[in-house]
Amino acid sequence: MGMRETVRSLRAYFIFSGLAGVFFAASALRVSLLDAGVIGVILGLISIGFSLAFVYVGFTLPKLLRGSASRIVTLLYASAGWTVFFFLLSLLGGPSTFGLVTLILTLLILWYLLKNVRRLAAEAQAAPSEPPPSGTC
Repeated sequence: MGMRETVRSLRAYFIFSGLAGVFFAASALRVSLLDAGVIGVILGLISIGFSLAFVYVGFTLPKLLRGSASRIVTLLYASAGWTVFFFLLSLLGGPSTFGLVTLILTLLILWYLLKNVRRLAAEAQAAPSEPPPSGTC
């Protein structure tokens, strides 16, 4: 049996990837501002929004898994859609092997996250909501 993601490891992934996304999107946004490209600025702001949503999910993951796992699933599907849209926009500049590899890797990671979020949400909802009894009788 392979490694299974835990709430803690998934939480770390969401926070790390969100912060990395903010960093890279902010860098791209700075370049767009220098070139005065309105479309680039809008795309950068949307990317920063997705990244901040990943950070939020990371910090609130245990709570969301118990009560609002559908919000995480929606974020992952929207992120996948945004990734495909962004890839298609990048094709306007010409085909890129790097862009295709990035698309495939990103979609595989999102699928992996989706699979683990669903599993962990089912486990969190099946677990008793009461704390375990203390050892006193």
